[in-house]
Amino acid sequence: MKSPISNPILLLLLSLPTPFHLAFSLDIIQRSCKSAAKTDPYVDYKLCVQTLRANPNSKAATFKELVLISITQSKANATEIGSEISELLKGSERWGKGKYSLGCLKGCLEIYSEAVSGLELALGAVKMGDYETANIKVSAAMDAALSCEDGYKEKDGEVSPLTEINCGFFQLNAISLAFINMAL
Repeated sequence: MKSPISNPILLLLLSLPTPFHLAFSLDIIQRSCKSAAKTDPYVDYKLCVQTLRANPNSKAATFKELVLISITQSKANATEIGSEISELLKGSERWGKGKYSLGCLKGCLEIYSEAVSGLELALGAVKMGDYETANIKVSAAMDAALSCEDGYKEKDGEVSPLTEINCGFFQLNAISLAFINMAL
């Protein structure tokens, strides 16, 4: 007699996520974000949940996978910001910004490029279980947003066109950093 466990259809049905599994995966996202928001004043609970749920891999993720997803989201955001800065630099002749503002944009582009590299290293570190290195790399990436804004503040009258996206990037990294610290 053939064992019911060797039946391929039964194996497939057993491997599909059930409503219980889906509820648990949402629960791990909510629990993780709630804990992160409690431990870090820069973590916005709603943004945390929204960011993680936006990734289809989060539906059945472990906590370690949520850490990786959060860093991946930060890296994607840094890449997108770099593209936006490049577009601003291309159009700079049209909006007539001065040398100082252009210098700030170029500095921000370099900072975000370094952030992307650092976040890539953080992903590798988490995969290896090296949360201390990941902490250092994500912290450095998080500083990119602050450093970019600081460049504009050094000259009276300069206004950063990147304030909103810098703030968003900072918050995404705060989520990653809180998760890493929870794993330490």
